[in-house]
Amino acid sequence: MKRILFLLTGALLTLTAAAQSQAGTPEDSLAFFNASWQITDLGKGGEARYASIPMFGSVQSVSIVSYPARAFKTSIVEGEGMSMGETFVKKGVANHAMHVSVLAEAAKAKAAINGNYFNTRTFVPICYTRIGRRVFSRTVARELFRTNGVIVIKGCGHKMDIFTCDTLSYDSATRGWKEVMAAGPMLMEDGKEVLYTKEQKKTTESFYDWRHPRSLFGFTTDAKGRADRVYMIVLDGRFPGQGDGASIAECSFICRILGLTDAINLDGGGSSTLWTDRNGVINYPYDNKTWDHKGERRVPDILIAK
Repeated sequence: MKRILFLLTGALLTLTAAAQSQAGTPEDSLAFFNASWQITDLGKGGEARYASIPMFGSVQSVSIVSYPARAFKTSIVEGEGMSMGETFVKKGVANHAMHVSVLAEAAKAKAAINGNYFNTRTFVPICYTRIGRRVFSRTVARELFRTNGVIVIKGCGHKMDIFTCDTLSYDSATRGWKEVMAAGPMLMEDGKEVLYTKEQKKTTESFYDWRHPRSLFGFTTDAKGRADRVYMIVLDGRFPGQGDGASIAECSFICRILGLTDAINLDGGGSSTLWTDRNGVINYPYDNKTWDHKGERRVPDILIAK
């Protein structure tokens, strides 16, 4: 039944997505939904799936975890806020950056994906992140070209939203939400694909238009506009012919054909990692530059489902 629903959703959204997107065609949509998906049941309506798909004139290595928002608790995990008995030090800067798998296991998660952007030398987050009243980091000026949205969570991890927000508005715009993570760029908002012009991208075309490993987070909504089914998605990249990576527009296209109403891009590149307690790391992280599941990069924060 899940397979049938997955295919029907794709069929209904194919033509609409292709017509409104900056990337992708009906053929790309059909390739996505007709792919030979390897599916793992995560329980309580959750599932993990993986497929290698010929899309966008490339090979897309796609890993997806999806689950009902009401059946799982979604939350932000900060390595700095956890006690795991070991602190990594790089260039004299102490930190609690860990592999996604380590942070997820310590949090007793069912699934996890890497979080927002950070300084790869010091592992210090460089985007706004708040859990409760504690602000772990604020967005630095150099990140404003892509960090234009926030993920907000409350209701014991069952209620969430994703919306456009500039750095000057974080505190006021997220008041009343328990957990907040800034990231970007926005991919979908209120059912509409977020499109970016050449003027908006300016000198950052390489980030927006080139294909890179990408991590995405989003959800579908129910009839009342509440988050219904949550998606964690990783598109592998920098492995020509195995996982070519995706542009931001191609990421938006995939979110649209999946029916996501709201979605945002997370940190990508070597950080892109998707993990479940049933399968371990299910994508092919790039940080060891080897096509296997062992190339995790240490990251300071993650998003989890448990």
